[in-house]
Amino acid sequence: MSISHQYTYIETQDPELIRQAAALIDQRDDNAHPLDHDSFCRSRAVIVALKTDGSLVGCAAIKEGAGDVAEMGYLVVHPDYRRQGIAQRLTQERVRRARAVGVKLLWATVRDENQASKANLLKAGWTFWHSFYSVRGTGNIIDWFYMPLMDDVDVDTMMQTLVGSRVMFR
Repeated sequence: MSISHQYTYIETQDPELIRQAAALIDQRDDNAHPLDHDSFCRSRAVIVALKTDGSLVGCAAIKEGAGDVAEMGYLVVHPDYRRQGIAQRLTQERVRRARAVGVKLLWATVRDENQASKANLLKAGWTFWHSFYSVRGTGNIIDWFYMPLMDDVDVDTMMQTLVGSRVMFR
């Protein structure tokens, strides 16, 4: 558990906090596609930001999966609590957790127009890789980012495996 300013950041498996986190994600203002609640509940790690009264103001996860490559996602901060460093701290906590369990490469996707999320990743030391058209057929451009957690990572090979046959935008 970590305390930063007036917020506490914890990794949780508590069903009620997971439910609250999922509800927050469902209310996000850029909800291009609905949350898969079953998948969210299988996340490798869910980190929440709590006020001193225990109310949830933000959440983020390392998505479900196994192995030494992991996807970060589901980062949402309640609109009333944005611009306070909560998203940055949630990102740091997920990186710390991934390192602790031996993940070699973290990756994340962000819609091209989501400047706040892209800035958050870059500020945290992530690297932009490439932009691709969404596989959902929406016409959205999706930016891919990565963060190697070990020195011996062949980033391009690993990222290309994740991207598969997606069409590069630029």
